[in-house]
Amino acid sequence: MNNQVLDHNGSEIEIEAFHPGEFLLEEIEARDILKKEIAKSLDILPNHLSEIFSGKRNISARLAIRLEKILGISSHYWLGLQMEYDLFVAKELEAHI
Repeated sequence: MNNQVLDHNGSEIEIEAFHPGEFLLEEIEARDILKKEIAKSLDILPNHLSEIFSGKRNISARLAIRLEKILGISSHYWLGLQMEYDLFVAKELEAHI
Protein backbone atom coordinates (compact mmCIF):
# COMPACT_ATOMS: atom_id res chain seq x y z
CA MET A 1 0.00 0.00 0.00
CA ASN A 2 1.24 3.47 -0.76
CA ASN A 3 0.57 6.78 0.95
CA GLN A 4 1.36 10.39 0.09
CA VAL A 5 3.31 12.37 2.70
CA LEU A 6 5.38 15.54 2.64
CA ASP A 7 9.15 15.61 2.90
CA HIS A 8 11.13 18.28 4.77
CA ASN A 9 10.71 20.67 1.80
CA GLY A 10 6.94 20.25 1.68
CA SER A 11 7.07 18.17 -1.50
CA GLU A 12 4.87 15.11 -1.76
CA ILE A 13 6.64 11.77 -1.56
CA GLU A 14 5.19 8.31 -1.74
CA ILE A 15 5.83 5.86 1.06
CA GLU A 16 4.76 2.30 1.48
CA ALA A 17 2.68 1.44 4.53
CA PHE A 18 3.41 -1.95 6.03
CA HIS A 19 1.96 -4.02 8.81
CA PRO A 20 4.26 -4.16 11.87
CA GLY A 21 4.24 -7.95 11.60
CA GLU A 22 6.50 -7.61 8.56
CA PHE A 23 9.04 -5.70 10.64
CA LEU A 24 8.72 -8.24 13.46
CA LEU A 25 9.48 -11.08 11.07
CA GLU A 26 12.54 -9.23 9.70
CA GLU A 27 13.76 -8.53 13.23
CA ILE A 28 13.41 -12.15 14.32
CA GLU A 29 15.16 -13.42 11.20
CA ALA A 30 17.96 -10.86 11.58
CA ARG A 31 18.58 -12.12 15.11
CA ASP A 32 18.46 -15.78 14.04
CA ILE A 33 15.72 -16.55 16.56
CA LEU A 34 13.45 -19.50 15.88
CA LYS A 35 9.83 -18.50 15.34
CA LYS A 36 8.59 -21.17 17.71
CA GLU A 37 10.90 -19.78 20.43
CA ILE A 38 9.49 -16.28 19.97
CA ALA A 39 5.92 -17.59 20.04
CA LYS A 40 6.65 -19.43 23.28
CA SER A 41 8.34 -16.36 24.81
CA LEU A 42 5.37 -14.22 23.81
CA ASP A 43 2.98 -16.81 25.23
CA ILE A 44 1.06 -17.07 21.95
CA LEU A 45 0.39 -19.95 19.60
CA PRO A 46 2.80 -20.31 16.65
CA ASN A 47 -0.08 -19.91 14.19
CA HIS A 48 -1.03 -16.61 15.87
CA LEU A 49 2.52 -15.41 15.36
CA SER A 50 2.30 -16.40 11.69
CA GLU A 51 -0.93 -14.40 11.42
CA ILE A 52 0.85 -11.36 12.87
CA PHE A 53 3.65 -11.78 10.31
CA SER A 54 1.10 -11.87 7.49
CA GLY A 55 -0.91 -8.90 8.79
CA LYS A 56 -3.98 -10.95 9.72
CA ARG A 57 -3.56 -10.15 13.43
CA ASN A 58 -2.55 -6.87 15.00
CA ILE A 59 0.00 -6.09 17.68
CA SER A 60 -1.90 -5.38 20.90
CA ALA A 61 -0.63 -3.34 23.83
CA ARG A 62 0.10 -6.52 25.82
CA LEU A 63 2.00 -8.04 22.92
CA ALA A 64 3.94 -4.79 22.45
CA ILE A 65 5.06 -4.93 26.09
CA ARG A 66 6.17 -8.54 25.68
CA LEU A 67 8.06 -7.67 22.50
CA GLU A 68 9.84 -4.86 24.35
CA LYS A 69 10.95 -7.29 27.05
CA ILE A 70 12.14 -9.90 24.57
CA LEU A 71 13.62 -7.80 21.77
CA GLY A 72 14.46 -4.56 23.56
CA ILE A 73 12.40 -2.51 21.09
CA SER A 74 10.06 -0.03 22.76
CA SER A 75 6.42 -1.01 23.20
CA HIS A 76 5.57 2.53 22.08
CA TYR A 77 7.39 1.86 18.81
CA TRP A 78 5.38 -1.33 18.16
CA LEU A 79 2.09 0.39 18.97
CA GLY A 80 3.08 3.39 16.86
CA LEU A 81 3.72 1.14 13.86
CA GLN A 82 0.37 -0.56 14.39
CA MET A 83 -1.47 2.74 14.77
CA GLU A 84 0.09 4.23 11.64
CA TYR A 85 -0.80 1.14 9.65
CA ASP A 86 -4.36 1.13 10.99
CA LEU A 87 -4.79 4.82 10.15
CA PHE A 88 -3.49 4.26 6.63
CA VAL A 89 -5.92 1.38 6.06
CA ALA A 90 -8.82 3.43 7.47
CA LYS A 91 -7.98 6.39 5.20
CA GLU A 92 -7.79 4.07 2.19
CA LEU A 93 -11.22 2.67 3.03
CA GLU A 94 -12.69 6.15 3.51
CA ALA A 95 -11.25 7.31 0.19
CA HIS A 96 -13.22 4.61 -1.61
CA ILE A 97 -16.60 5.37 0.02
